[in-house]
Amino acid sequence: MAKRKYSISISDKRCRSCGVCWEICPPDVLTWQPPLNKAIINNLDACTGCRLCEWLCPDFAIVVRAEETQRREPAT
Repeated sequence: MAKRKYSISISDKRCRSCGVCWEICPPDVLTWQPPLNKAIINNLDACTGCRLCEWLCPDFAIVVRAEETQRREPAT
């Protein structure tokens, strides 16, 4: 069975440091980086793929993509 993982792309040019993404992200995947407080990825493994950060970003600076990873079968 395949386990789903996610990738997150954040456009530094589009991000205006509004804070919406890191405030609504349930598992604290996103945070900010001083001095400009632009959004950065804090814990990608905790991403559930809810895409709230992508949908609520007023500047369309975030894209969340699902990536399928194959589980290795034991060698026989």
